[in-house]
Amino acid sequence: MKLLHTSDLQLDAPFTFLGVLGQDHREQLRETFAAILALAEREDYQMLLIAGDLFDSNRPMQRTIDQVVRGLRSLSIPVCILPGNHDPYNKKSIYRKMNFPANVTIFGDAVQRMSFPKLDLTVYANAILRMDSYESPMENIKATGDSRWHVAMAHGNLVTGVVKDPKRPISEQEIAESGMDYVALGDWHGYADYSQGDVRAAYSGSPEPLAFDQTSSGYIASVTLVDHSVKVEKIAVGRIRAHQLEVDVSGKTQAEITDIILEQVQPEMMLEIVLKGLHEVGTIIDPLHIQETIATHVYAARVRDQSHVQLEDLSAADYPEEHVIGKFIHSMHARIRLAQDDVERSRAEHALQIGVALLEGKDVI
Repeated sequence: MKLLHTSDLQLDAPFTFLGVLGQDHREQLRETFAAILALAEREDYQMLLIAGDLFDSNRPMQRTIDQVVRGLRSLSIPVCILPGNHDPYNKKSIYRKMNFPANVTIFGDAVQRMSFPKLDLTVYANAILRMDSYESPMENIKATGDSRWHVAMAHGNLVTGVVKDPKRPISEQEIAESGMDYVALGDWHGYADYSQGDVRAAYSGSPEPLAFDQTSSGYIASVTLVDHSVKVEKIAVGRIRAHQLEVDVSGKTQAEITDIILEQVQPEMMLEIVLKGLHEVGTIIDPLHIQETIATHVYAARVRDQSHVQLEDLSAADYPEEHVIGKFIHSMHARIRLAQDDVERSRAEHALQIGVALLEGKDVI
């Protein structure tokens, strides 16, 4: 038996960080959802699991609602949907208002366990009832009954050494002691395997990146239950790939930096570029100009400038203080040295770059 596990599509998310591309990315998520449904039918999956945050809120557009209902109705297999923290099962829940087809089971406040006799399978889940819930999504999830297979859905945060007191906490112990064959996790946007002992568990992640840093997104989890084994595979379904690229600007002009980036880009990239290293005083590096140039070659681009002006090697002989440029450099050097935070330092460094370039007669526009 094969199960297709997805989560965190967050349909109709605003994607304000993408500006005018936000609408395009909303449409891309709708198209990817349709592609997931087609994959489930084409590859003979026996069930579709949606482990939370199908919608970005409880107020999706009507066209999105219609598309979702139409797509689910077209499937010949059962579908289990778990409300998440973005679309919680509260009084205003979209899941109370939508007219889902008969093949769809919504795990709301009255449904925590559903058996599917034809599949010899029982599915368990606790709906997220509030966005800020601190209750465990795995609370009281234990395998019961005589089904051959037991699968849970849980939308929350795995408690790890890094994540210690999160909302919707899921402990490794809860997974290990659940008695499940598989736990379909949602809430984290990157694919990750968190199996515990004999219990297989995985985050499917978002099928498309929802932010520039989500480099592990773009997948669904394909779960095969056979004999006494559970096999979980990640399968790429997303069209867009989030990618982060660090570029050392040391000793390079802006044109050279741009060329280095262009050599590595692909059209379907949601690309975040991080500028590192030290550049000479008077060398103009304009992150916004680089971003605008790269954006014409990729799906979306963002540049973060973490580079700094090379100050340690400044020579008093090259920039004597009796000259205007020398006075300016030493004054700005002191301001940079006394900056209270990274923002203040960055502004002072940028002012130093522009000022020196102008005083040296360079074209900075």
